[in-house]
Amino acid sequence: MFNFRKNRLFRKIFWLLFFGITFVIVVFGFVGASIQKRAILELLHSEARSLAQTITFSTTNALITEDSSYLIEFNTQYLQNNTKVKNIIIAKSEKQYFDIKKDLWSFDNKISDVFKKMQKSEDVFDIIYSPNLKENVFHYTYPMEFSGIQWGWLHLSFDLKEYNQKIDSLYKQFFLLFVALVLLSFIISNYVAKKFTDPIIKLNETVSAITSENLDIKVDVESNDEIGELSSAFNDMISQLHSSQVRLKNSHENLEKRVDERTSELSHANERLSEKSNELSELNKNLDTKVKVEIEKRREQEQMLLHQSRLAAMGEMVGNIAHQWRQPLNALGIIIQNIQLSHKLNKLDEEFLAKSVNDSMDLTMMMSKTIDDFRNFFLPNKHEEFFFLDNSLNSSLELIDSTFKNYNIKVFIDIDKRLESKGFPNEFAQAILNVLSNAKDALIEKQIQEPKITVSLKKNNDMGIIVISDNAKGIDESIIPKIFDPYFTTKEQGKGTGIGLYMSKMIIEQNMKGRIFARNIKEGVEFVIEMPLYLENS
Repeated sequence: MFNFRKNRLFRKIFWLLFFGITFVIVVFGFVGASIQKRAILELLHSEARSLAQTITFSTTNALITEDSSYLIEFNTQYLQNNTKVKNIIIAKSEKQYFDIKKDLWSFDNKISDVFKKMQKSEDVFDIIYSPNLKENVFHYTYPMEFSGIQWGWLHLSFDLKEYNQKIDSLYKQFFLLFVALVLLSFIISNYVAKKFTDPIIKLNETVSAITSENLDIKVDVESNDEIGELSSAFNDMISQLHSSQVRLKNSHENLEKRVDERTSELSHANERLSEKSNELSELNKNLDTKVKVEIEKRREQEQMLLHQSRLAAMGEMVGNIAHQWRQPLNALGIIIQNIQLSHKLNKLDEEFLAKSVNDSMDLTMMMSKTIDDFRNFFLPNKHEEFFFLDNSLNSSLELIDSTFKNYNIKVFIDIDKRLESKGFPNEFAQAILNVLSNAKDALIEKQIQEPKITVSLKKNNDMGIIVISDNAKGIDESIIPKIFDPYFTTKEQGKGTGIGLYMSKMIIEQNMKGRIFARNIKEGVEFVIEMPLYLENS
């Protein structure tokens, strides 16, 4: 099963995979143990807070009336009935401290600095060494405050026996899990390394056999890649060498008469062997070239898809421009009609004419700005740059706003500002516009009575999370994995190109190092876009 001694390549691949997986397991185990340990402390904190609130509530009157005997009696009895609490300290002021243990109590005018540092305006907890008990305890300090007055602090020291048992159990569980995962990573690493190196080992053994003049061997490697082609060429070469050898043996008795013929055949066989060797050498030399050619073809195909996506988006933008211009054109027509009507009624004065001209110029300037906005939207970014996600989102929403209004689509926006990322802002805005247009088309196609689209932008750690959702009744679960494929569309013939969402995925994931995916929700579907943020302390 294991080939450590046979193959150095196997050892390198195996140890690389094994140590990589083991490192990931160790990191996750450390993080998980820290989280679980913190959860156990929080559980102790919650229990301590509940006990402190109960004691404070029960001793409120005694604190106000300064009934020290009741304070001592109640807390001594409470301490004896509770096995987890080992020590209670009531600090009524800076110079009045009641130190109550299970078997005795004392009154003092000072307290250890360890406890005094924990007397703050909010509750404080930690695992400390208690000078009173001479051992480590879970210590909880609770501010006794009621009626807006700070009456003092309550100190509770808890036994760590149960806590230590939970921690030991946690470490044992993580150790067993670690051993199981390491064993699993050992098996996986061996399997992957064996799968990768077996064909190479077989080819190496075949070459060694040929070197030892064993021509009865065959390369038993079946694959559709270059190694498979190399194996087939090796088998052809071995077969031809074997045939040549047989013919030479059969003609040995007639060697003097057929020496020229056999020499020619041997020469021909050597030439073919040389050709095969040259072919193998050429195959190795041209492998890198073939890969580059395929990459270039892929790049050209992506450029063609990008061009088609831009043409489709421009077609969509023509409709948006029409909706954007309809209102100012109507207003401009009304101004012209008012000028004509005023002229007929002899009411066309300098003031009215100047106001009409100014209003008309404002409308034409707004229409000109619309053209500039749409033109700048399609200008490609040549270099990566820092940009704010909310600016690109608002830019896309402004471009399609008139179309939404034309179809009575309500848009609900919840966007955090000043979230900065790095990439190509125009391409990112185009990707957002593709998603918005896709949601708009779904709402129109399904004739939703009260169509709406919700757009949100929030920060989650070092990622900006953009969520675009609609109420278009969702997508069939069977085709959700295909919606980002090129040329895949659910629209009628001639109404969709099937490249909008594909280009959005290419822009977000390849160009911007982000992530985009879709999922069904209660009323429809939501698209989630995760963008890495630029943070100054990163």
